[in-house]
Amino acid sequence: MNLQSVCGIDATKKIPGEGFKRAWPPLIKMDEAVQAKVESILKGKI
Repeated sequence: MNLQSVCGIDATKKIPGEGFKRAWPPLIKMDEAVQAKVESILKGKI
């Protein structure tokens, strides 16, 4: 017997007509120092 579980995440932006009434939070922007560090780590690995 094969038992599986399934988890779905709906990450689409909702509108008031779909029952979403809260304001969206501001977008998150990566700090330039963090971005430079990540790029230096990933350099040559992609």
